Amino acid sequence: MAQVQQKNQMKIVFWIGIGALVMANFKALRQVAPATALGAVFIGIACMFPMYLWCAGKVRGMPIFPFFTLTYLWTFCLPLLSSNPNVLMYSPADHLYASMTTVTFLGCGTFIWWQFVKAPNQNSQPILALPAKGAETFFFWMLGVQLLFNMYFLGAWFSIPGSLFSLVRGIILGLSTLGVFVLCYRSGRGDLSKFRNSLLFFLIAAIILTSAATLILKTALTLFLMSIVAYVIGGRKLPLLALIIGLVCIIPLHYGKHPMRHQYWNGPPRHVQPWEYAAWFQEWLGHSQGELFAKPQRWDPPKEKKESFVDRSSVIHMLLMAQNKIPRLYPYMNGATYAIIPQLMLPRFLSPNKIRSHEGTHMLNVHVKRQTYQETFKTVIAWGLLPEAYANFGFIGALLIGGILGSFYGFVTRVGIDAPTFSFRTLFCILVISFALASTEWTAGVYSATLQQSSMPLIGMRLVLMKRYRLRPPEKYQSSEASLLSRLQSLNEQERQYLLQYLDQPLPQQKP
Repeated sequence: MAQVQQKNQMKIVFWIGIGALVMANFKALRQVAPATALGAVFIGIACMFPMYLWCAGKVRGMPIFPFFTLTYLWTFCLPLLSSNPNVLMYSPADHLYASMTTVTFLGCGTFIWWQFVKAPNQNSQPILALPAKGAETFFFWMLGVQLLFNMYFLGAWFSIPGSLFSLVRGIILGLSTLGVFVLCYRSGRGDLSKFRNSLLFFLIAAIILTSAATLILKTALTLFLMSIVAYVIGGRKLPLLALIIGLVCIIPLHYGKHPMRHQYWNGPPRHVQPWEYAAWFQEWLGHSQGELFAKPQRWDPPKEKKESFVDRSSVIHMLLMAQNKIPRLYPYMNGATYAIIPQLMLPRFLSPNKIRSHEGTHMLNVHVKRQTYQETFKTVIAWGLLPEAYANFGFIGALLIGGILGSFYGFVTRVGIDAPTFSFRTLFCILVISFALASTEWTAGVYSATLQQSSMPLIGMRLVLMKRYRLRPPEKYQSSEASLLSRLQSLNEQERQYLLQYLDQPLPQQKP
């Protein structure tokens, strides 16, 4: 019954989100050309359909692929309805063709992913996992260490050599980020005690607070959204109170961050100690209030129009450019950016002259004359997996990369179904979810190399710390339950009454 209520709640949240999305963009849909509007609607349906399947409980496992396709909402769908000049320079017919390419890519990936996740995982092989109680305590300690590290960084308590600082920061950040996701996931599932739930809320709130105090809100916002996503995945329910409190606290800071940066970043460094946090945020909120409620004067210089989130996130304009120039002006690259992936996978100590991780991105920009090779050392112009595939193989490339990603995300999801939270399978699923959300502007080379590097600590834990466990296949539980129900239904009325009377009696005491 609880599972049904959770599924219904997630379906309601999904449809409320769809309604809000349509209302927010209804005016833009009417203003753009019909072909552009049609393309945006098609992409919206294709990128939201996997998320609907997960919210409705029609697929099993973690929503890796649904979150991946969701990113195409703000990178490919909504930019068609915005005033982004990089998109407006192309015709509505170009918009529609790019939209159909995107829908083909998403549709192919969804179909193959669906084959993996539509049925339960019947694999009963032993799994490797960390002991649950010890692992949970370890990740709580890592959150505490992350909080202390943030306070140390803000207050500049003592000096650490640069190379050692980078190593320590990387280890702490990686383990604490994994800890936030794992513990929020377990909180959503109801696996944490009341005390540990309260402790988790305090630690995450304090880490977000100290992260925001650096005046870089992106880190704090990412951590906040990641904790919400992990809770939703674990419990299939939305923590409305925590979501509202977080947004009310973070959003006002956005309006005052530029005056604070102008005041403190242009002068000597300002170190903030724990007892100064209250005054620091009070000053920040004062700047926010001034920005929100300031009345412009006639003599004030006109403010420059800032790019919106959708404009900054757009990737579809790179697909539009590729389709406009290839093969009309330049030939297909025929897999050149994929051929360098083995070189990117080699550790630098084995390959001192290793090519840059973004070499594939640079090759694409040089190929279409977007940059010279010398300019790539100063600026990286991102492409994304789909535009890269089209530049290499055209429309067939969209099908191929969609199928590959659908297979990869589907396989990773399937092996993690019903696995314990601290198993290698589940922890790897969590790692891949972060990649599904972060890979909007990556090429295949960046994705592969970064995944390999990020997997090394997890593989080390697998080899050294994890133990082998054998799980009872879930179908045995289901078959036992079905067998018991069948036997109960076969009883006649008199036998049922006798059984109920017997169960009403206290159990007989066993003789010593």
